[in-house]
Amino acid sequence: MKLVLLDVDDTLYPKGTGPFAHVNRRIDNYVMSLCRVDLEAAQRLRKTYIKTFGSTMQGLMHDHGIDPGHYLKDVHDVPVEELLGEDQRLREVLMAMGRELVVFSNGSFDYVCRILRTLGIVDMIYDIFTIEYMDFIPKPLAWPYHKVMQQYGRNPWDMVLVDDSVANIRTAMDMGMAGVVIGSDDPQGRAMTIPTIYEIPRALAGVCP
Repeated sequence: MKLVLLDVDDTLYPKGTGPFAHVNRRIDNYVMSLCRVDLEAAQRLRKTYIKTFGSTMQGLMHDHGIDPGHYLKDVHDVPVEELLGEDQRLREVLMAMGRELVVFSNGSFDYVCRILRTLGIVDMIYDIFTIEYMDFIPKPLAWPYHKVMQQYGRNPWDMVLVDDSVANIRTAMDMGMAGVVIGSDDPQGRAMTIPTIYEIPRALAGVCP
């Protein structure tokens, strides 16, 4: 049976309704403060860092030698518990999947745990694999996918990634994993797409025989 890798932000809750937008604003503020630039320049710099290094954090580590632990604590200092609540429907959906579930997120361990606890599903997750365990190298770069396969002793064809990012899903599929995109369309038509996490049992039945 395939191991299911679950993204968190904009995947386990409807896109745009949870804490990720707040995290994004805190990243802007972090770059503005560190680099002494205005918002427009900070956002341009972030785009450059993401294109070159895969994430803003990696770019800041390269150019400014920042401590990733300090960065993650700062940008994830957001009101998770005020923005999300217990989701009984999500519990029922995850239970109906009948599979081992591993969180696979670019977020920090503490931040991800707060989201899972607030949604009321932390007890349903087999393990949590976050940016710290990726050596701070984010999806969609290939390294974290190799790391997660090594961690759980699985071949790529024994895993399926559920994620809101088409880029993250493409890397998974290029490696031989199955993929399901939440809340977005795949312009190439390679991945199965569904509007919300609540349709995931049906999607998995299609990609995980």
